[in-house]
Amino acid sequence: MTVPYNNGKVKIGINYQPKQYVETDADMLMLQSYLIEDPVRLNRRYWLNKLYLGAVMFLLLIIWLYN
Repeated sequence: MTVPYNNGKVKIGINYQPKQYVETDADMLMLQSYLIEDPVRLNRRYWLNKLYLGAVMFLLLIIWLYN
């Protein structure tokens, strides 16, 4: 392991860990959530599909009962 400053007696920076880069841009976060299939987005899509299917079935039932 290389140490940034090693003068033979003291190893300065031996425990240094660079900070992790965290994306805070809203557009980049939205793009990443689309690309990596974010579980929150998948869950929302699942329930929206269920709601859409329920609404279509309800309308078909109303039309069928009306005739």
